[in-house]
Amino acid sequence: MTPHPVATSPVLLPLFAALLASGCGRTPVTPATTTPEIVLTGPGVPGTVSVQQISVGNLDGSNIHLIPQDNDNKFLAHFSPDGTRLIYTKFLAGKYGDPAPETDIFTYTFATAAAARLTSVGTAFQAAWSPDGTQVVFGNYAGTGLSLMAADGSGQRVLAQASGALDDIRWHDPAWASDNWIYFVVEQDVGNCLKVRLDKIRPDGTSRTPVTDGGPNCTPPDREPYGDADPGISADGQTVYSSRGLAPLPADTTQTLRHLYAYASSAYTPGKAERDLSLAMKPDCTVGVPKGSPDGTQILVALFCPSDPAHIGVTVTDTAGSSWTFIIADNGGDWNPTTSP
Repeated sequence: MTPHPVATSPVLLPLFAALLASGCGRTPVTPATTTPEIVLTGPGVPGTVSVQQISVGNLDGSNIHLIPQDNDNKFLAHFSPDGTRLIYTKFLAGKYGDPAPETDIFTYTFATAAAARLTSVGTAFQAAWSPDGTQVVFGNYAGTGLSLMAADGSGQRVLAQASGALDDIRWHDPAWASDNWIYFVVEQDVGNCLKVRLDKIRPDGTSRTPVTDGGPNCTPPDREPYGDADPGISADGQTVYSSRGLAPLPADTTQTLRHLYAYASSAYTPGKAERDLSLAMKPDCTVGVPKGSPDGTQILVALFCPSDPAHIGVTVTDTAGSSWTFIIADNGGDWNPTTSP
């Protein structure tokens, strides 16, 4: 399975491409004058012809500031817990969706305006900070497992690996919660039902626990896997937000409809309560890359509504899914944990 965070889903590619071709895109870059509230990746979505760069700015879309580096594609940046650094994946060769690109983990330090390469394996992919900022968890492009390292890149070691069995094929999308659980999505194909569930594990490799079963729907042939992707954990570690693949997209049945789901971070049991936060106001839209705000009241998402092409991109909603506010035509947003938007 090619890595499939919804940030990079083929579902979003056609409309983002049209949006960019029409002259729309990110807000013009201005110098940063305040502490940024969010980080963005864009324009468009990874895997398009556009080079993905990192920007920071405010929740209202103002004061967007490009992080200048180079012309390599960047992927899913995250603020460190103290807000002084970013961590992200860089494509040193190729781009998202290629069968074997060269990828590694980098950081960017605001005080020095300098980037640093943490890994040199050529396959490192998708990194997340520990709650105290001293460690990093990261995966690999093939999805064979997760690794840990210190925040400076030292001490790299394998945390755990997928067994390759039908219920444990590949892992992606790591997220490190404030209560010291590491979450990741697991591709499974049990009983000829391909889908993706969510598991969690401790940093010492113990206590692996399923958190969802990926939902009831099986993936049709040759489609992006249904089930959970891009887990975002609430600031208190009690709630998980995910992009749940459900069915064909009504506007284009060759693509996948994904809703914003919320559920407790506790272990999965049959009948575990789940909330579909898209159902009331965005039932025909795809939502990806959900990230809970530092104060626990809002969620950043990438939103794609075929009926509203003028507002495709980073959007903020409340934890009930009752209001949705477009921010900017970028992708893969995340919060600065030191701010209170």
